Amino acid sequence: MPIVDDIEFFGRAADAGDMPRDAAIRALAAASEGGLTELGAASSIDNWQTARAEYEAVYENAADNLRKWTQEPPR
Repeated sequence: MPIVDDIEFFGRAADAGDMPRDAAIRALAAASEGGLTELGAASSIDNWQTARAEYEAVYENAADNLRKWTQEPPR
């Protein structure tokens, strides 16, 4: 499962009261397998509703930059 799916899952659960926020943070940090610290997981839980759009924007920017870098000589 992509990390953004986990962020939405645990963020939604914490917001709905189905899971305590601290438990959601620990679960997300564990699910990320080292990708997120508990501080990063807390931030992700707090911003879960915008996480997918943010990850998509990062991906698009990275893909655009890679295309540019492979087509233009470095400066």
